Amino acid sequence: MEVDGLYGPAFAIAATVRQNGQEIARFEGRIPDSAVSDGWVRENVLPALGDMEVTHQTSEELEEALWAFYAQECLVEGEGGPSFDGDNIIVIVHCGSPVESGFFRRCVERDESRTFQAPLPLHEVGTLLEALDEESTSVDSYIKKHGIAVQFDGVTHHPMYDSVVAAQVWEHAMARIRGEL
Repeated sequence: MEVDGLYGPAFAIAATVRQNGQEIARFEGRIPDSAVSDGWVRENVLPALGDMEVTHQTSEELEEALWAFYAQECLVEGEGGPSFDGDNIIVIVHCGSPVESGFFRRCVERDESRTFQAPLPLHEVGTLLEALDEESTSVDSYIKKHGIAVQFDGVTHHPMYDSVVAAQVWEHAMARIRGEL
């Protein structure tokens, strides 16, 4: 997810849903570049987006579209309505605060019925890497060190690249912890 500055609204989002190391669903969305005001983001992130299609006109529309995708893929119907199934589904991010945690907060603040629908916990790849004595702020250095072939043709700051790499690093690191590698 890319936002306008660290605490701003989203302007480019991607998510991958994986099962057994394979993608089973994905979401990609973007709003026009004119909505981005942060100079660092304009210089360093917009070029990484390449030909990512503009799919929405506002950040709120884009965030709501991702929420709908998340609800479809990650929420289960229960007695009190839909809720997050943290026993069977994990949501991972790399360095998820303030960006992804801010997204979930904004979505819940827009609709308080979502209070128990946001992921809990929101799993953090950076913390997992720190526990393995790896560089916690760079998934790129981890994939290079361990020879992992990224399953998306892109670069850092492209939200689908970042999503896929975070997922692959999580899967690899968890396999190491379980003694499978």
